[in-house]
Amino acid sequence: MNKLKKILTIFCLFSLIFILFKYNYLLKPSVINSLTLWINKVFPSLFIMFIINDIIINTNILNALDSKISPLFNKIFNTSGNTFSLFILSIISGSPTNAYIINESFKKGQITKETCEKLMTYTYFSNPLFLYNILMGSFNKSITIKIIVLHYLANIIIGFLERGKVKEKKINITTKANKENILLLIPKSIAKSINTLLMILGCITFYMIISNIIIKILPFNNTLTVVFKGLLEITQGLNIINTINGKSIIKEIIAIFLISFGGLSIHTQVLSLINDKNLYKHYFLGRIYQALISTNTYIIIYIINCYI
Repeated sequence: MNKLKKILTIFCLFSLIFILFKYNYLLKPSVINSLTLWINKVFPSLFIMFIINDIIINTNILNALDSKISPLFNKIFNTSGNTFSLFILSIISGSPTNAYIINESFKKGQITKETCEKLMTYTYFSNPLFLYNILMGSFNKSITIKIIVLHYLANIIIGFLERGKVKEKKINITTKANKENILLLIPKSIAKSINTLLMILGCITFYMIISNIIIKILPFNNTLTVVFKGLLEITQGLNIINTINGKSIIKEIIAIFLISFGGLSIHTQVLSLINDKNLYKHYFLGRIYQALISTNTYIIIYIINCYI
């Protein structure tokens, strides 16, 4: 079996090299387009948010709130440990950073294994500032806010669905203070932010090259092109969602589905950061649940509005 796996891997790699040579004229525009997309839509939204997130983590600003709010949060979602700060940090940082933070908290004994698995299912939040900026390019303010709210609300619903699966053991909430100077933290946070954003740029570029070649081989219509690109890397799909011909509701449903699933790019980043297949399984299932819940909720709200 291992031998067959190696043979298939070698075959796929050589096939990819052959395809890259055949369609080499797509490489340069793909790189330029991905860089343009990164500069105009990704970097402005995420750069400052990553810095703020890193400062919050390293100064333990949320620890004081953890001791007061985490007990209530744990009671509601049947979890244990420093869960409230992890939930808030997930909203601020977005994925894949949140998966790394949650996994590190488990390793430090701040949350249980069961809590770690639960949090992986319902703490995937696309960065709110990034979502707002990229969605406003295709939708009005009302629709943009509605998509973001339902994307977030789906996580809360999953949290309630997951709460009764495992009986949680108690674990102490840690409130250790960190006296690091914020002025000294800022340069370190900037460096980390740049490194993370460069990784994101690399992922956008890689998946844009792959998607452009596949679309060249298999000519999709506009809708399939948006869905395919979005399933590989959500920034690409959301950036061209206006190319879909048809009613706005179709674009809205596709947008919230792509946002909630996350895209293969984010999934591979999460798996590489946590390096745990079993933990990733919970993350993956959470994205399936979130995509189904958010999409169906959006459709139900649309139908109700049509009859009111």
